[in-house]
Amino acid sequence: MSDARDRTDKIQHDDPVLVACVVFQTQAPEHLIQKIREAVTAIAAQTPAMPIIPEITSLRSLSEDPWLRHSEAANYLGISKSTLYQYACQRKIECRKLGGRLEYRRSTLDRFKDLQVRRTHEWFPRKSIITTALGSGK
Repeated sequence: MSDARDRTDKIQHDDPVLVACVVFQTQAPEHLIQKIREAVTAIAAQTPAMPIIPEITSLRSLSEDPWLRHSEAANYLGISKSTLYQYACQRKIECRKLGGRLEYRRSTLDRFKDLQVRRTHEWFPRKSIITTALGSGK
């Protein structure tokens, strides 16, 4: 079981971890333990030789994708702070509350902006500036 402890020591905090609990009722526990060891060994053999370094990825994402305070985020989107607060309460935009203050990731704000893009259409017919009212006879 020292191999299992060595592997858990190498696990980084950001690595995905699977935890399972299975209950078996058996007359031959040695056979079951052997099968479990074989399964764990097979799974361990499938791990990649070069582990991904999560520290570099997380440091890069922090510098490229900063958290903006509520007022900064509202200015970035070009909306009022109260409108942004309503969007956050309605869960239209993701945010976090840290120390009693709302904060937003810049990438989240960019995605929100992209979702607000509407298809262009003609407001007026090409022949006249003002459209004719339906049923007006003109």
